[in-house]
Amino acid sequence: MKLSLLDYVPIFEGRSAQEAFNHSVELAQTAEQLGYERYWVAEHHHVPSVASSAPEMVMMMLLEQTSSIRIGSGGVMLPHYSSYKVAEQFKIMEARHPYRVDMAIGRSPSFKNVNEPLNEFKTQQADLDQQIDDLNKYFTDDTQSPHRFMSLTATPFIQSTPLMYVLGMSERSAELAAQKGLPFVVARMGQAPTQLNKVIQHYRRCFEDYHPSNAAKHPYVIMATFVVTADNEEMVGNLLDALHLWLMRINYLKQPQNYPSIETAQQRRYSQRELEKITKDKKRIISGLPEDVAQQLSTLQKDYDVDEIMILPHIFGEENRLNLVKLVANAIH
Repeated sequence: MKLSLLDYVPIFEGRSAQEAFNHSVELAQTAEQLGYERYWVAEHHHVPSVASSAPEMVMMMLLEQTSSIRIGSGGVMLPHYSSYKVAEQFKIMEARHPYRVDMAIGRSPSFKNVNEPLNEFKTQQADLDQQIDDLNKYFTDDTQSPHRFMSLTATPFIQSTPLMYVLGMSERSAELAAQKGLPFVVARMGQAPTQLNKVIQHYRRCFEDYHPSNAAKHPYVIMATFVVTADNEEMVGNLLDALHLWLMRINYLKQPQNYPSIETAQQRRYSQRELEKITKDKKRIISGLPEDVAQQLSTLQKDYDVDEIMILPHIFGEENRLNLVKLVANAIH
């Protein structure tokens, strides 16, 4: 089974952003040693408990401190930005670290109070379909094909190109990925199994429709999911307590200033409505002892016919996260 990681770069209670970045470097190095396929960094704005507001900056940090694992964005919310500027950023990373750079593209508008300043002074909404075509132009230095900026190139000129992916949870995103001949990354966020299967199968069908008998292009599906494991059941439960508190608070107007500790989580008293939210969030998480988690991931891969599993090791504590990626790798391999 191919395994990869998606990091939110959490800032733990009692820790700083600097410590969060240092830990993510160590986690990426560990993932590389364990044979993980790729290590991606999420994009989150106005979320004080994570340090991943500018994934491109974190990516370069990780690329500089690793040597072989692919490093990527999970993702770039492209409609907020200029495709030209994004192409320049990723070409610089690719120039410095050839054949190691991933770009996963999403369309999340983020929170309203974030969306407005990110898109300030724009006169029209960006078209993600067009933006992906623009990236292809800039990554391939194409000045021959018809384009509104036909003679424009993005520098530096390099021999390789970043690999692009499309993030999504809907048939609309699945079809866009298929149309562009790109891998599709779907997040397991509590949807009904039938809905997940429907989206994935829609991607595969559309891919074959858009690219019949094309030996150069193949559908590829990555499924992302939260995973919680540890050496014993008590610690698994402790880590789940902290994760559930973070998941609950992250959607509130008054967000947590950090990722809560196990002690903070266990001191919290929940309302009936909050307990119902925790029950609902359990569907988003694969948890248990390592062998049980490995079995659940294997079942997930088979049930949804996915090519790769992307783990979100979003648990409290540096040592706990390092241990999680080791335990999962050892149990799978």
